[in-house]
Amino acid sequence: MVKRWEIGSEFDWCNDFVMASGSQTLLPEKYELFSTGTATLFALEKLLNHKPERRLRLHLPSFLCMHFATKLKSIFEVHWYRDLPNQESPDFNSLNTLPGDLVLAVNLFGIREGKVWQDWLLDHDDIILIEDHSHDPFSPWASQSTAHYAIASLRKTLPVPDGGMIWSPQNLQLPKPFSSKSFGAEKRLTAMLLKQAYLSGANISKDVYRQLELESDEELDRENNCASSSFTAHIISCLKIAEFRQSRETNVRQFINFILTERHSILMPLFHSWNPGYVPLNSIIVCQSKDIRDSLRKYLISQNIFPAIHWQQNILETSSNDPLAIDLSNRILTIPTDQRYSLDDIARIATTITEFLQTNDNTIASSLI
Repeated sequence: MVKRWEIGSEFDWCNDFVMASGSQTLLPEKYELFSTGTATLFALEKLLNHKPERRLRLHLPSFLCMHFATKLKSIFEVHWYRDLPNQESPDFNSLNTLPGDLVLAVNLFGIREGKVWQDWLLDHDDIILIEDHSHDPFSPWASQSTAHYAIASLRKTLPVPDGGMIWSPQNLQLPKPFSSKSFGAEKRLTAMLLKQAYLSGANISKDVYRQLELESDEELDRENNCASSSFTAHIISCLKIAEFRQSRETNVRQFINFILTERHSILMPLFHSWNPGYVPLNSIIVCQSKDIRDSLRKYLISQNIFPAIHWQQNILETSSNDPLAIDLSNRILTIPTDQRYSLDDIARIATTITEFLQTNDNTIASSLI
């Protein structure tokens, strides 16, 4: 069979992801697993809210997934503070808390450090700090956290069908899931297996596993207090997490070096360096305009490269109303360069971007006039 070349989109499953028995795990010592990261916060609300007639106040960063924020608005009184991934730290002057409030701090794209939040927490012992480490659940910030709670959506960086992890760096009581069955995860795991067969060259239609992915997304989205699948619960301690992180960092560095070397005037990396021990989620670029970003994304998809946008902020019912966050969301693009890919793959992605820029040189120039 002839293998198919495709970059990005959802993870597939391969037994090579599993490490030898007895290897050291990077997981927290004590944690609970839910089907999704959102479900961890729904369960935490039930644990912390002793007055069901009121809503707990939750402060969210202005640069965030608006679908996630919309879900949280259904049970929390949501407030916003400015935190942008192109700035070194949050604007704490915009974070106006009251005693008893919850604050969600996010390690945006996996390269943030936790010291600014640790320092802020020392002066705000009347709030509950929750950290979201979905973009790197195993960073130094995550492992050295002093927050009340920490969460991570594991399928952002790991090849698992579901999994929202919650732990407490302060060793507080953890919420537990009510339901023990994740139906969405079953479909997602089936899709992962079929995708692996498809990429290996099997006679399987891509539409088949894509439809299962979409259906599983809808079902997981409805699971507000459900345990993770037994597959995820048993496999995460066996995954080659340290190897994944090393490969991911190597790939991101290779891609960013290409962008910096080529010196493209109409796009640039969001970041080009990070501290030792930290691993970026993926390679993030920022284009000069939304039109250029959308044209590049369309071209990459035509070449079987499927970039994501972290995150679009065009959901009308939910917005941070932060003009800087909205502007950045219109120009940002996530290039998939994670542990699934070789350096040859990274070079091919870079070449494809160069081809786009050369082919569209006149169009791009006219759009900037």
